[in-house]
Amino acid sequence: MTITMEADLAKGVLTAFDNALEISCIVRNEVNGWRKPNEVVNSMPDNKPVQPRTFPKGIWAVGKPDPKNDEYMAPYFIPTDAWQYLPIWELDDKGNYKKTMTELTKDKGYGLHYSTSTSTHGCIKIRTATDLMWLVNTIVTHQAQGDVIKLKVI
Repeated sequence: MTITMEADLAKGVLTAFDNALEISCIVRNEVNGWRKPNEVVNSMPDNKPVQPRTFPKGIWAVGKPDPKNDEYMAPYFIPTDAWQYLPIWELDDKGNYKKTMTELTKDKGYGLHYSTSTSTHGCIKIRTATDLMWLVNTIVTHQAQGDVIKLKVI
């Protein structure tokens, strides 16, 4: 069976398995002026300098939750196959953002996780660690039964 969760980024709600969880997808970038020039983020997997963007809209496959120790992703990261093209940025001689280029790079690695930070690099942040653990356990249970989990981002 295919089960689709829905993340409404504008409303800050993830509807999953008959529950509504509070989420956010706040990024610091050049659009809002919150990212400092020396806080360069690199695309995955090509490792090119980019400015982060919010989780791409669409329907994406959800992978097996992955335990993490990182303070920004612990205790679990729920991967997806979401991706988008982002402009590559030219860096100055100090390694700071200088200007956007016309060349694009594929960026992936988007998922769902809890974080101690208010912002992410484009991932969907589950508001509480308790909600994240409930979601992880529910996904793992359904995947063990052979269910396919999808994430619709609107």
